[in-house]
Amino acid sequence: MSLGNESNPSRTSVLLSSEGTYPFYHGGVSVWCDQLVKHCPQADFHIFAVAHSPRLKAVFDLPANVLSVDRLPLWGTEEPGMPDIPFSAAYERKQHTTPKIIKQFFLPAFEEIVRAVFAGLNSNPAAVGKALLTMQLYFEKYDYAVTLTSAETWNAFLRCLRAEARFLLEDATTCMRWLLRYLAITSKPIRRTHLVHASMAGLGGIPGTLAKLRYGTSFLLTEHGIYLRELYVGIEAMDASENCRRFLLGWNQAIVRMNYHYADVVTCLGEFNRKWQAYFGADSSKIRFIPNGVDPKRFFPDRSNLPQRPTVLTLARIFALKGIEVLMRAAPIVRDQVPNVCFRVLGEVADQAYFDRCTKIITEHKLESTIEFGVTKEPAKAFGQAHVFCLPSISEGLPFTILEAMFSGCPVVASDVGNISETLLETGLLVEPNNPADLARALLVLLHGRQAEEMRASLAAAAIKRAHQHYTIESCTQPFLDLYDSLSVCEQNFQIA
Repeated sequence: MSLGNESNPSRTSVLLSSEGTYPFYHGGVSVWCDQLVKHCPQADFHIFAVAHSPRLKAVFDLPANVLSVDRLPLWGTEEPGMPDIPFSAAYERKQHTTPKIIKQFFLPAFEEIVRAVFAGLNSNPAAVGKALLTMQLYFEKYDYAVTLTSAETWNAFLRCLRAEARFLLEDATTCMRWLLRYLAITSKPIRRTHLVHASMAGLGGIPGTLAKLRYGTSFLLTEHGIYLRELYVGIEAMDASENCRRFLLGWNQAIVRMNYHYADVVTCLGEFNRKWQAYFGADSSKIRFIPNGVDPKRFFPDRSNLPQRPTVLTLARIFALKGIEVLMRAAPIVRDQVPNVCFRVLGEVADQAYFDRCTKIITEHKLESTIEFGVTKEPAKAFGQAHVFCLPSISEGLPFTILEAMFSGCPVVASDVGNISETLLETGLLVEPNNPADLARALLVLLHGRQAEEMRASLAAAAIKRAHQHYTIESCTQPFLDLYDSLSVCEQNFQIA
């Protein structure tokens, strides 16, 4: 999707690659992407967005320096990998995609990918990258759907499965359907820019690897959480066979390992993330620490509208990683000591089954008058109307909501996960993740007793000071501008697409 703007060859052009985030979804990574493009007006951005549906509309207003948005829908299309070419050309391409062509030019790369899936973290990242590049070059001439749904590809897939494990036909079909959609990214042309900046280490990082191999383009990879750690939680909860879960995990392990291998620089949000990135294969010498930042003009202390009712605010999308169920189980413990307490959980429902589990807890403990759900477009106002901010996550990177609470002077209670402890230091209360009793204990410290108000004020003052010293948006954007300058590829006669 072109936005009607033209590139200026004298300006740095960045392909910003996202997956399930910007500009079609809300969430912390999307906020970071939005901040980046709006606070780097010196650069021109082209967005490559891996999305779950072709019908999604952008939920962010794109600034003038976002020149285009190319979308890859994983699901919801009649066939994957549909090229944006005239019907006659697409028909001719299908006719040229013969069994002989598939066997000779596609299957070796495809089998390399399947073997890498079973190798997982022991896969050869260089071999995976070269196989994906071979596929991209192949799909410039031949049809994606014909190739992936051919008898030749299916039979090759079954041969690989039989060599590695016992798979039921149902499991093999499920895994092949996943590959049918995921490998479609190799059929999508990658716009040539000075550098690629991926906002995630999984599927969304593949454009960076392909551009690196094909054009020598610099590849910058930013991780907010640790993609693989968070994926473990999601895969464990999947209603799928062990073989299918293992296959999906192996695919992502191979892709993440490949993206770490080819990235020129990998950025992280703190020491916790850095250790995990190195563990999963990132070269420690490539890793740079760049925290998230917040605009202090938007988030600032305003305690003039605090309600009389003690209020605990949680701003988060509702799904397993955010630990909302843990909060629901802590709520009756807090209510027994503070009968008029109010828990406000503001965020869209990202997992309906998980939300249903949360509401079941509310019913069981008669919490209907204690807990309220909703959404907000005014988070700054929400912080000003809460006595405590609570984030009970099971896994995190460096969540924006923690920083926003700090700037807003809203005392924080949060799980000790990710980089939260090194962000808060002594300016908030940390609790053991997935422990409702410990969460309730910390909340009661700030809500109940004669010292509660004094402690809230002390934590808020310390958090405001620390936030302004380390986490303003300007101080956290400038390092990326510096990296853009150092990584930009300026070739003679280079033409920006």
